[in-house]
Amino acid sequence: MRAIGQITITNICDVVASDTPPENPYIGQLWVDTSVYPPETKVWNGAEWVVQNDIDTLRVTISLLTTKSAELQSTIDGLNSYVGTMTQTIETVTDALGNEQQTVLEMQAQMSLLQQTIEGLSVQVTNQCAGGLNFIQNSAGLNGVSDDWVKTGTVTVDTSTDTQNNTSSDSCFVLGTSSTLKQTVTGLVTGQSYAFSLRAKKTYAGYSSYIRVQYNGNKYAYFFNQTTTFGWTDFSLVIDDITDSTVVFYIYNRYASLYVSDIMMVEGPTVHNWTPAPNEIYTNEVKIDKRGIAVSNSASSQRTVITNTEFAGYYNDEVIFTLNKDETQTKKTTVDGELTVGRTKFVPMSTASEGLNIVILD
Repeated sequence: MRAIGQITITNICDVVASDTPPENPYIGQLWVDTSVYPPETKVWNGAEWVVQNDIDTLRVTISLLTTKSAELQSTIDGLNSYVGTMTQTIETVTDALGNEQQTVLEMQAQMSLLQQTIEGLSVQVTNQCAGGLNFIQNSAGLNGVSDDWVKTGTVTVDTSTDTQNNTSSDSCFVLGTSSTLKQTVTGLVTGQSYAFSLRAKKTYAGYSSYIRVQYNGNKYAYFFNQTTTFGWTDFSLVIDDITDSTVVFYIYNRYASLYVSDIMMVEGPTVHNWTPAPNEIYTNEVKIDKRGIAVSNSASSQRTVITNTEFAGYYNDEVIFTLNKDETQTKKTTVDGELTVGRTKFVPMSTASEGLNIVILD
């Protein structure tokens, strides 16, 4: 008897293409689902069919990637634009910094010029003087050669054009041959500095002239002591160690002429511009100082003097009236109208030829 058998060979790699999934699938079996278009290849994972060629997902992913790429490109373009703007800004800032640097250099130059100007002003201010209280009485002869000074020899006062052009006071003392002027100043504060200044001119050579200050007993400080001539010149000195409250200002001239003006003595170490002493006012017609007041009229040669020793009127140098204790003394008197003396009245008539009525008062 012959036995007969049948063998079925199944290709497990066969792909089933159908509208419906194959029955009894095994893990890894492939199925082409033709119920959709385009067909989808799926694989059985033991629980469900999973799409293997998910074109839509790929398309979405590609689309998303494309969008992201476009956004990235836009961002890159924006960055390029920003970098360009930044480059322009940096160039602008660089130009601005260049301009600022030039401005700084110009400012440095101006500061240097300003510094030079300030230094020049400092030098100028250093060379200037300020006003102050003058301890020297009648310090330029504006009140003549007054008794503020002790003099020997010939001493006069000059107000010529040359003097006015070269002095602050417009007046000066002129010392002739073998002449001196001396003024003693008292009441100084000891331990304090004092500054002295004056302006002088010497017109004769060969003989000595000097001006000095005697202080602290027998110490001397000289403005000058020389034989040669010189034009109008400023002299000054400062004494720091005053221990005596009295100083003596002394001028000596051996041979004519020595001109001295604008004498100044002030408290402190700083030289000052000339000013009269306190309570001194000198003009062409009015003179006021510590002694009193003198008012003159050069056109009429009249002068009225009021001091602590006299009240008088002058014509030229002659006393016309003066007050002497309880009476007034006059050289000439003119009465325009009535005159009463005691109990007697003198009344002039309407015309001079008619004479004078004398009336006895009750």
